[in-house]
Amino acid sequence: MIRVATAVVVFIILSTAADARTWTVGGPGADFPFISPAIAAASGGDVIEVRAGVYREDLVVATRLSIIGVGRPTLIGTGMGTVVTIVAPRCEFSGFAIEGSGIGQTNAMDAGIHLMSDGNRVTDTVLRRVFYGIVVTNAMHNEIADNDIHGLRELPFGQRGDGIYLYRAPENFIARNRIAGERDAIYFQYAPRGRVYENTASDSRYALHDMFSDDTVIAHNTFADSVVGANIMNSRRIRLEDNQVLRNRGVPGIGLTLKDCDDSTVRANAIAGNARGLLIEGSSTNRFADNVFQDNDTAVTLFSSAERNAFGGNRFAGNWSDVVLSGRDSGTRWSIDGRGNYWDRYRGFDFDGDGAGESPHPIVGAFERIEGANAAARLFLRSPAALGLELAAHLGGQVSADAMDDKPLVGPTPLPMPIRRDAAAAALIVAAIAAILPRRSSC
Repeated sequence: MIRVATAVVVFIILSTAADARTWTVGGPGADFPFISPAIAAASGGDVIEVRAGVYREDLVVATRLSIIGVGRPTLIGTGMGTVVTIVAPRCEFSGFAIEGSGIGQTNAMDAGIHLMSDGNRVTDTVLRRVFYGIVVTNAMHNEIADNDIHGLRELPFGQRGDGIYLYRAPENFIARNRIAGERDAIYFQYAPRGRVYENTASDSRYALHDMFSDDTVIAHNTFADSVVGANIMNSRRIRLEDNQVLRNRGVPGIGLTLKDCDDSTVRANAIAGNARGLLIEGSSTNRFADNVFQDNDTAVTLFSSAERNAFGGNRFAGNWSDVVLSGRDSGTRWSIDGRGNYWDRYRGFDFDGDGAGESPHPIVGAFERIEGANAAARLFLRSPAALGLELAAHLGGQVSADAMDDKPLVGPTPLPMPIRRDAAAAALIVAAIAAILPRRSSC
């Protein structure tokens, strides 16, 4: 009986595959001149091949189809709403250039592509001059890969949409996309267990934004040249591994921020050239291991609400400030399994050759303590007064016990090439100092 049932299933599958048809759109001898009639005529499992050309229409896909662009056809929407809406599950959409969505006049998520079902694939598509790029709502197990998404750069961040936005959409796969000029390049909201691999996101407000999305894995991405590289909020058990977080600058500029995030792992990332490399607030029991913090203005900013976090095997080099504490240290451990961190400012020795210095390393300098209580003091970070304060603290030999690496790593430690700081940052500091200094009277 089992063999008979299996044979029936196989027969149905083969019959379905045999009945599937390929339709052509555009050009001589095509079945249809436009895409919408082809969608209306097609049956589940059919393939629609769209030849190169310009097609001005909005599409709604309510049948399981594969819609494949051949020669990069351009699909221009009507400018009212979303260009491609996929309602049916297990569709494939690939090979197009898309533009001409609405721009949110009615507070709708006007997008290039909107996925409202499970198990779809959107690949190899270029989206430009669209409000949102790709939106996924109330759907799971979708693959969004190898797309180029360009936002409305001429508008302020608050008037742009997001590049890839997932809302109440668990377990989706986002890979190898290139996204620039958005409000949030990649945004997970109530979208747990997502996977974000090998994307490049830049020139946005947040290159990555994750809220209320537990168990997300974020690996091998580049988050660069934005206001914030990655903003992780109200989430647990996040894994950030082997990402490049680079040159996120400006007055609020942060490479990576964790706010109200617990039990997460941040490992083997390069956090370099940012205004602030890592900011931790209201986040507890997270592990930061084997990361490189290099050439940031401030490598790590810790608020007193960040409790019981652990740092081990990280490399701190070329930062203006390694660590700034805003309030008292709330139980941060500066070693993991007996392994501390490498600090280029450490002046101790390793007499027994075990790779760790014999004396502890005070992590927070005298000036950083002032800065933690008064952020405006940072304007004078490189002033002669700040250097004199640090020298006096060293000569006095008095260090606080609340921020100490007892097992600092020493010896030759390979580090990446220095990341040049944006020259605009220096100009910004000079302008800020000039703004707060009293002006001389012209009289």
